[in-house]
Amino acid sequence: MSDTLYDVEVFQGNNYFLAKIIAHKSKEKPIREYRTDTLEELLENIAKDILEENE
Repeated sequence: MSDTLYDVEVFQGNNYFLAKIIAHKSKEKPIREYRTDTLEELLENIAKDILEENE
């Protein structure tokens, strides 16, 4: 059985995309939010955040 490391919720507004990331094992920044104009940029920010945290 595996543990959940992150919960990621993505929302679309009228002119923006919003992501809420909950990092279950992070003590420094357990909850983060990103807001961008494009979905591509939002996904890049999420991936970069997770990769940096796990280096």
